[in-house]
Amino acid sequence: MKRWLILLTLLSLVASASRFAGFEVRPKGNSELDVGTGIYTLPTGGTITDNKSGLVLEARYIQYKDGEFIRAQGATLKAREGEFSANSLEYLQKPDTLRMSGVRFSSKEFKALSAQQGLLLKEEVLVLKGEVRSSDPALEANTLIVDTSKDQALVLGVFTFRDGATTLRGNRPDSTLLLTFGSGKVRANTRVPAEVLNRLRPYADKL
Repeated sequence: MKRWLILLTLLSLVASASRFAGFEVRPKGNSELDVGTGIYTLPTGGTITDNKSGLVLEARYIQYKDGEFIRAQGATLKAREGEFSANSLEYLQKPDTLRMSGVRFSSKEFKALSAQQGLLLKEEVLVLKGEVRSSDPALEANTLIVDTSKDQALVLGVFTFRDGATTLRGNRPDSTLLLTFGSGKVRANTRVPAEVLNRLRPYADKL
């Protein structure tokens, strides 16, 4: 997420398609600047690309302010953690967070993962809440916390997990399930180690 800090600094320097120090902003149409607030608006959207890291944000509507935020609607974000699409998203520099609504996510760990709300933190932790669903692995849950750096995902609350002929269910608000990814396989464990639970569970309160 730190790469966004540099990107935000550069955004105020460009009001039309241009390239500067490896970053590129391409409005799809006009770009507007409110001199009173310092907010740039791309009313018909556009693309923001970090050519060094490969981070790409494309949206049908974008607003941004140097050093503070990026807001977008109808957005797709390709990042190291995976590819996101969202009805709306907001990146805040302080704290360094990316919030999304109507979020869909795909990565090497999950396929067709969706939720009502999402939060991506600088620690490369993704928090999803509200009607969490994925097709592979087959999961239905209320809350999911994905630690992309450790290839782990913690499920909290009521859930259903299917793996072939095996189905695991949690029917209590305090139910937990740990998913571990590796070698193309998903391992599920209802006995979550205390270290993992204590490390990941607090992230649920951030969303």
